[in-house]
Amino acid sequence: MSAVAIIGAGPAGASLALLLAQRGVNVTLLERSRDFGREFRGEVLMPSGQRALAELGIPDALAEVPSTPLDAFSLHIGSRPVLEVTRSQVAEWEAEDQLPRAVSQPVLLKTLVDAAKRYPNFRFHAGVSIKQLVYVQQRVCGVRCRLDGAARELQTALVVGADGRNSWVRRALGLGVHDITAPMDIVWFKLPLPSGWEGGKAYASKGHLLFAYRTWDDSLQLGWVITKGTFGAFKEREASEWVAELAGHVDPALAQHLAAYGGHLENPFLLSAKSDCVARWSAEGALLIGDAAHTMSPVGGQGINIALRDAIVAANHLVPLFGSPADNALDALGPALSAIEQERMAEVRQIQRLQSLPPRIVLNKGWLGATARSVMAWYLSRLDIRQMERGPTAFLDGITDVRLTC
Repeated sequence: MSAVAIIGAGPAGASLALLLAQRGVNVTLLERSRDFGREFRGEVLMPSGQRALAELGIPDALAEVPSTPLDAFSLHIGSRPVLEVTRSQVAEWEAEDQLPRAVSQPVLLKTLVDAAKRYPNFRFHAGVSIKQLVYVQQRVCGVRCRLDGAARELQTALVVGADGRNSWVRRALGLGVHDITAPMDIVWFKLPLPSGWEGGKAYASKGHLLFAYRTWDDSLQLGWVITKGTFGAFKEREASEWVAELAGHVDPALAQHLAAYGGHLENPFLLSAKSDCVARWSAEGALLIGDAAHTMSPVGGQGINIALRDAIVAANHLVPLFGSPADNALDALGPALSAIEQERMAEVRQIQRLQSLPPRIVLNKGWLGATARSVMAWYLSRLDIRQMERGPTAFLDGITDVRLTC
């Protein structure tokens, strides 16, 4: 019997499994996909996420993962730059490990799972189909699944749902959800990298918000945030046509690049942007973390970073618990799960609120939105980003102090 079964080998699940395995807790990690070679989007590791990764006891983890630093940034209102942080400015006041990095999430996840495999108390199964939660007297005590073509039942003291924004565990538990989604969708696609491109750029204009940054594999990743439902007018047309529409909302250099390569998009994908949080993170014998507990908006690149920080806080509470006699562990499990939620919600709530503000301003097509964008442009053009205490610096560094204590 495993003490803990974790469903989902994403950043939250893989890192929590590693932390538990390192500390002698019997843990089983179950993953639906057979490998990590699938497409991920928004793979930006912020300084807050890098600090969390450094807590995992594999000091060379980031060195083993293909990545590139985002060592410059500019924000444009329309085609006009209103905030610019150049590479030379960054070099003056930021250390290398304090920069956001675009990373290969498949390699990162494989690195975490491979590190956990070194421990005899860790089990990993891929290609698993979860069928049912197992209950004893209204308490979750395991899962029924299909593994290697056979039906299996795994008994466990705790089931952790870390299975992402479409979490099966969340649905099975039937926990209520607070939806705070701004009315928007996001179109992800890649283009060849323009010559001389530095770091990341954001473009805000009437009804449009675009993020563009250099990826770990030297491509240009673009995330085009649009008012929900408006992509239908574009998807029936050639990709080059809706890219031409997008070109009207960026600076001339990027517009020219879009015009040249608009017919050569890599993996265009429409994602329904979602931001929500479950009413409770836990039930008896079960816990949700990562996007399963609180789906993060793409704004500010927070998903992977918040997930890693969730795992550290969860480990801080679970490791002492499962190091105690079994009877005491079960008695104390409920309060421990509530404590994890309470500690993490202090950050998640504020980050989600900050994520919701830019789309509501940028995507507003009325006079109020135009006025807000003008005020934002005036303010940002006079701002020193190093003096910010919230907003961009909160996205970079997080809001709460998350450290491994177990």
